[in-house]
Amino acid sequence: MSSPHINAPIQARMYAKMQHKVIWVVVVVASAGLLAPALFFIAAKKRVVSMAVPAIYAVLIYGSAIVGSVLGNPKNWVGGVLAITMIVAAVHAAILDMDWKPGR
Repeated sequence: MSSPHINAPIQARMYAKMQHKVIWVVVVVASAGLLAPALFFIAAKKRVVSMAVPAIYAVLIYGSAIVGSVLGNPKNWVGGVLAITMIVAAVHAAILDMDWKPGR
């Protein structure tokens, strides 16, 4: 009998210190969410989140900006989409290591 824990992937910690978490959240907010896909790509490489997460953020952020510039932005919907995505990305970045326990 083999244990399912023997071949289980090791989940790395996303942030080494609390200072790193603060810096990443500030960077996501200061860049208006434009650097959120990069943060979540790093998290996906560390296997903290799945690879679909940075792809979804990239499609939402860059796709809405491109579609808004092609179709026009008469009611300023692009700014709303980017603001909501930035807030969601900042909260998501802040809670990435919430379930991490030392010694795991």
